[in-house]
Amino acid sequence: MEAKGKKIFIVYCSPAGATRHVAEVIENQAGELGAETVLLDLGTKADSAPVTAQIAAAGENACLFIGSPVYASHAVPPVTDFINGLPEKTGASAVPFVTWGAVTSGIALHDMGKKLGEKGFRLAGAAKVVAPHSMMWRSEDPLGKGHPDADDDRMLREMVAEICKKTGNADFPELSLTELAYQPEAAREQMEKSSLAAAKGHLPKREVDTGLCNECGTCAEVCPVDAITFSPWPEFGDRCICCYNCVRECPETAIKADFSKLEQGIRVKAEKFVEQPLTRIFV
Repeated sequence: MEAKGKKIFIVYCSPAGATRHVAEVIENQAGELGAETVLLDLGTKADSAPVTAQIAAAGENACLFIGSPVYASHAVPPVTDFINGLPEKTGASAVPFVTWGAVTSGIALHDMGKKLGEKGFRLAGAAKVVAPHSMMWRSEDPLGKGHPDADDDRMLREMVAEICKKTGNADFPELSLTELAYQPEAAREQMEKSSLAAAKGHLPKREVDTGLCNECGTCAEVCPVDAITFSPWPEFGDRCICCYNCVRECPETAIKADFSKLEQGIRVKAEKFVEQPLTRIFV
């Protein structure tokens, strides 16, 4: 088998589920190729320290697939925090991947690749995969509808096979970071200035209907960054990444947010960028 003896780490954050789907396709394909796989969801309360220690111990035998949805043109904080905490100069290879909602994939892949390179990881590949826009879950026709689909999955499986084969050679040719700088220069400059913190001011505000809330705690359970506390009603802390899982998953529909004006703005932005291809593999 192409990956026998290889240790593949798949680390991701996936509030809406699309990045989890990609991570599981990668895990399944790597396993079929004979690799030992380790899967870590950064949106749970699992301790990431044992995984970073395993990456360090595996050294050149390790390949890290690290995935994030694109929020405000960037990877989400749990992913960037994980990268920042990685051991340096282990000789391991890395493959950043993102899911995006058919507006723009931003500069997330480039940023992730750059940070991984600064940690001494060898860039073996990358992927961007289109998915339903996470703020259009109420729409009957969201941008990215139907993705990731069978063709997206096929491309991901082919990427995993190619990377497993490629990294079997200790002197494999690394992916150039310039390959991930695919946004037009003017757009890239604007994306570099954008941030989740700035975007929060333009996103729908949440309100808790205290007549419906029964303090069940579901919102806190599904929050990927542990940003919700109770006193006695849900309160949203500074760590919030505006994934709106709390709104989407509340069994009593007690947490409200008005997305009616936002959807049209999302579609206008998509028409402005017209990013193609929707899914792209870099090896």
